[in-house]
Amino acid sequence: MPQEDRTAPPVHPVLLSTSSSYLVLSLVLVIFAIAPLFYPGYLQTHHGFIALWNVADLRANLGSWGWTPHVGVDFDPVRSDGLLPYYLAALLPLEPATAIKVVLGLSWLLGNAGMFLWLKRWLGPTGALVAALVYTYLPYQIATIYVRGVIGEALFFGLLPWAVGISEWANGPRRVGESNRVPGVIDFVLAVLVWLLLGLSHLGLTLWAFVFVGLWLWLTYHRQAWEGILTTLFGVILATITVFSIFAASPHDSSPPPLLTDHFLYPFQLFSAFWGFGPSRPGWNDGMSFQLGLAAVGLSLLTFLVWRRSNKSATPSANRRLIFLGGSALFFVLLQFGFTAPLWNLLFLTRTLVYPWQLLGLAGLCLAVLAGASVWLDEQLAQLPLFGGIVTLVILSSYPYLSPQFVQIEPEIMAAPQALLGQKQLALLNHHFSTVVSGNTAGLEQGTTSIPLAVHGSLQAADVLQLNVTWLPLQPFDEDWKIFVHLVDPSGQVLAQFDGQPLEGTYPTSHWIPGEFIEDSYPLIIPPDAPPGPYRVFAGLYNEATGLRLPVPGDPEGRVVLNVE
Repeated sequence: MPQEDRTAPPVHPVLLSTSSSYLVLSLVLVIFAIAPLFYPGYLQTHHGFIALWNVADLRANLGSWGWTPHVGVDFDPVRSDGLLPYYLAALLPLEPATAIKVVLGLSWLLGNAGMFLWLKRWLGPTGALVAALVYTYLPYQIATIYVRGVIGEALFFGLLPWAVGISEWANGPRRVGESNRVPGVIDFVLAVLVWLLLGLSHLGLTLWAFVFVGLWLWLTYHRQAWEGILTTLFGVILATITVFSIFAASPHDSSPPPLLTDHFLYPFQLFSAFWGFGPSRPGWNDGMSFQLGLAAVGLSLLTFLVWRRSNKSATPSANRRLIFLGGSALFFVLLQFGFTAPLWNLLFLTRTLVYPWQLLGLAGLCLAVLAGASVWLDEQLAQLPLFGGIVTLVILSSYPYLSPQFVQIEPEIMAAPQALLGQKQLALLNHHFSTVVSGNTAGLEQGTTSIPLAVHGSLQAADVLQLNVTWLPLQPFDEDWKIFVHLVDPSGQVLAQFDGQPLEGTYPTSHWIPGEFIEDSYPLIIPPDAPPGPYRVFAGLYNEATGLRLPVPGDPEGRVVLNVE
């Protein structure tokens, strides 16, 4: 019997035979991220129904050059979600809620495919697959869609890997031996188009991405980088001109966004396991999660541990890329902390974003590439069972966060809001009137019962009229506001009123979460000497300490006027 050769390396099974097979596998594994989009109902996020309202409004105004998102939100040409996702959803032959879900799912699939196609030549199919999955399951990516509900930023991060990859394609050699290849017209047009789409998704983040990609191309190609950089710049300029020309043609009113420097993070938040659906507030006790991700950080650290002992570390180009990615990730992370406020203010960076932590997506891109590089540097990690374990780790590390909150889709609350209060801070989704009766009346069971006003008939003296409302907070409240409701006769005389905290004081406005439904009722007793109707109801919110009312557009006294019919 021949002796076993103990010096030969072990033979590992090959997972897949072609790069296209790895791409298909990568896209299939996105199913865990997009599966909640197939649930019935609509996502309950911080943006609530804002995207739905604007898609419906855009469909009614297709062809209008000056259209910008304005229902429930102020449009800022640099800091706001761009126009592209709204147009994509509006042009789809689907209900607005379904169309928005399609755009969100498409964003995730685009990001995954773009990462793989960008990195497969450098990191190989296994490394590119790991990088694509890490990018897909970044906690910040999940929070962007399932907590914040910002479709522009979601589409931006879906297109970003394509922008980087096509910029390299338009700049560098396509294959070995083509170091002097001159970019053709198709390369130029593709690169400009992708950067135009990127700018139309979120212009502020596109400006940051342009600086990042420009430095990336310079480090990779040195003097030859000018071709790609200028192509990229042309696309950014074209996007900027397009956005600002549309903005200039649209009637708009804007309120100042949150002060960016009030929303810096604390280091522990980047590694905390907390996952919340609350809004971002100044201070350490934030309602959102800002973690970088277990898989992204862990595999990136593994990359630097195996880097120096890998035979691939001798490649100067690879060394520069890994150092640049690590330095960029660290730079984007450091910009989350308060000591960088002078830099933000000095360079006018506060005009590009609403929150500093929006850069976590760019930091996540860098960490995702570094995570995939670990498999490229250590070939043993690309073989079973280690490779399967890495893929499983990436998915399981973020799987608990794939449980978004949903609301039942009802036509009356999906329509445009009946009223907006404050600087588009609160929406009145709908209202209806009922009367409160006691006893066994008209076949109703014994006890106090609310019946619709249309069923009850005309109001009589001593009747209890109840205003039932559904509020939708669009921005967080920093203070507790009280509710006022006035019943007035045809001459404007106040007949009855309600004054108190919402939900009988159990849920003050400072605790309200943007995107959640607040259903509340306010009773009004008809006085015995009330003149005959018709009556009207004035409703609103006011600050008890200052007496100031939350403004209501169209009413200088800060009232929502409702007719009692």
